[in-house]
Amino acid sequence: MSLSAASLIKLIHSHALRVFTTADIITLTGLTPTAATKALTRLAGQDLVTRIKKGVWVGRMSADLNPYEAVPYLRAPWPAYVSLYSALADRGVVEEIPQVVYGVSAAPPKRYRTSIGEFHIHHLPERLIWGYEVERQGRSSYPVAEPEKAFLDLVYLALSPRSPLQLPHKREREWNLDKIKLKGYAGRFKSEPLTAWLKTERLY
Repeated sequence: MSLSAASLIKLIHSHALRVFTTADIITLTGLTPTAATKALTRLAGQDLVTRIKKGVWVGRMSADLNPYEAVPYLRAPWPAYVSLYSALADRGVVEEIPQVVYGVSAAPPKRYRTSIGEFHIHHLPERLIWGYEVERQGRSSYPVAEPEKAFLDLVYLALSPRSPLQLPHKREREWNLDKIKLKGYAGRFKSEPLTAWLKTERLY
């Protein structure tokens, strides 16, 4: 079985596939894995789709694509969500917008350089993969941490030995965070260094 480029593009468009997998195309078309990969590779040669990792593709027809949409696909089947500096900027907690997309996952940490941006996915224990929700902006949707959880994810990881992350810094005196929720969430981390740091910052 084969599928023309025009038919495949029509299918991608009709199903509103923005970030998708080779497996999605196999399911929708009945193509074999080899045939599906070849068909998508041909589209990539025409700059209609682009591959961001093995088996994961982005439709180039989506002009409003938000790179955050790719985060849950990059470390699948492990859950992943936008967090750390990216989530804090997205939620308006910090003014600086990072040049890379930061996320966390239960998977081993990994960095990706892709045509839609650079991604730094950091590891959190599976017991700490919570405190996020699906954000919808126009046609895009992506999982992003609540402000308090993104803040705690960052502090927890920054306090880890040899961490490449820096502790959050605020020029103003007050963080725009729900302190009651922050304290409750912090207790679920069960981390003495995290609690001690929050106390020094008068956040606990």
